[in-house]
Amino acid sequence: METYTPEVRAYLEKNARWNFTVNFLDLTFYSLALSFIFSSTVLSLYISHLTTIAVLIGLIPAIQNVGFYFPQLLLARVSESLPRKKPLILKISVMERIPYACIGLLLLFWPQAPNWLAYGVLAFSLGIATFAGGLAAPAWRAMLAKEIRRERRGILFGGSTAVGSLLGVGGAFVSRQVLSSYPYPTSFGICFMLCFVFQVCSYISLALNREPALESHIEPRSPKDYWARLPRLLKENSNFTRYLISRAVLILGGMGGAFYVIYARKQFGISDAFAANLTIVALVSQTIAAPILGRLADKVGHKWLTEICTLMNIAGVLLVLLAPSDLWFYGVFAITTAAGAGMGVAGANLTMEFSSTELPTYTALADTVLAGPVLLAPIIGGWLVDLAGYRLTFSIAIVLYLAGWIIIRWFVCDPRHLAEAQPAPENS
Repeated sequence: METYTPEVRAYLEKNARWNFTVNFLDLTFYSLALSFIFSSTVLSLYISHLTTIAVLIGLIPAIQNVGFYFPQLLLARVSESLPRKKPLILKISVMERIPYACIGLLLLFWPQAPNWLAYGVLAFSLGIATFAGGLAAPAWRAMLAKEIRRERRGILFGGSTAVGSLLGVGGAFVSRQVLSSYPYPTSFGICFMLCFVFQVCSYISLALNREPALESHIEPRSPKDYWARLPRLLKENSNFTRYLISRAVLILGGMGGAFYVIYARKQFGISDAFAANLTIVALVSQTIAAPILGRLADKVGHKWLTEICTLMNIAGVLLVLLAPSDLWFYGVFAITTAAGAGMGVAGANLTMEFSSTELPTYTALADTVLAGPVLLAPIIGGWLVDLAGYRLTFSIAIVLYLAGWIIIRWFVCDPRHLAEAQPAPENS
């Protein structure tokens, strides 16, 4: 386990409340920002204005996800050796936020832009934003692990998601008013600019972290040795490998999530304003579920939380398949968004518990391995929708969710229980 000098421990204890607060604000503002372009409602509807091809609709969330997952190993080795992670994080995170302004400005100042160009700008900009987020992620997680005790991370992620979602309800009301009052695409341009404003607030909060310098105890490796070690790491830690397999299957199970609102639009003719209503329901659900699930996971474990949220996702897909009217989609988004919030808390924390001394490498390796299914899930979902329709796609998703639940329930040991003999350091 990582150890701290008395000076470092004293500094962390002195600034524990400050660091918890600024990280809470960072995550809260980030969550609020994304509420203005909520991915499964507002963003999906904007994409559907640009193209009717389901594969192209699914490609946007694929680009977002793979942009975040794939590049993490590129800087993980560097992150491990840095005494302070914040300077690197701040340099990269600028490009995580600027692209949202680029999309908004295009829509506001060139509303007549051809659909192919608007689609290209959207895909490129979101790709840049998420790629930057992926590059910074290993260092950011290592900074959090240094500053926030393990038993407080669940409430940090869950509580900030809840507050961000609560504020995001107001954001969703604003989005609803904008979408119903302004013509397309100006309405979506305003939503993207509002997203950017609160992304800036998130960046300011991130910059306020008080991170002590901590020399790494890991022996420096050449790039060749570092990359050669990664396959051995997976082979040596079979529990970690089984966890990644379960996550991959669960990610594939989420192939239909991007198409729920589009299915509702096709099946029941919902409007853009109704989609904003769904966003409000989703954010209220996040507000209630995230802190509860995060706090429970702090006590029971993030493996347990993953299992519960998988069952919730299955229930959500069943509601989509059984829905006799558009009103049922309020329940769909309440359940699936709560599950997504829980999965976010569990995914951010569970991987961090598999290692302490090589945390940037473990978290980056996990996300890089999962980049494949993350990229393929919405594309496969779109291909299945075009080929066989929505209902078969959603039915296959249920099967995959069940398979992933079985793997993590019966074949993955909770790393927290395996590490009970080695308590975490007092790093507040």
